Amino acid sequence: MQDTHYREYLVPASTILRLFGDCSTEIGLRENKGRTGMLAAYESAQFLLPCRVGDYLEITAEVVSRGNRSKRVALTAYRHVAAPETDGQPSTICDPPELVARAVLVSVTPAQ
Repeated sequence: MQDTHYREYLVPASTILRLFGDCSTEIGLRENKGRTGMLAAYESAQFLLPCRVGDYLEITAEVVSRGNRSKRVALTAYRHVAAPETDGQPSTICDPPELVARAVLVSVTPAQ
């Protein structure tokens, strides 16, 4: 329950942004021989559906453009399993998965 402090076990949007940042960091680690990029900006962020503690999310990331030391990364969060809205209810498999959030961020690799 540490992921929320809201009623009905809602997960704050900042948690999803943190997951997006983690994906961008992994891209930087893979591409830059262990050096991570730094978040410069979110160009956009849209939260389309509320998420709850217990939802199973899949985060995808794709580099959509590159500069000399920067890159733009498109990110999506899809829900595959929805946690119950009330205690005692079963989880629900989302078929097809539900798009719950998307964003575009800019990451910058520091000069050496």
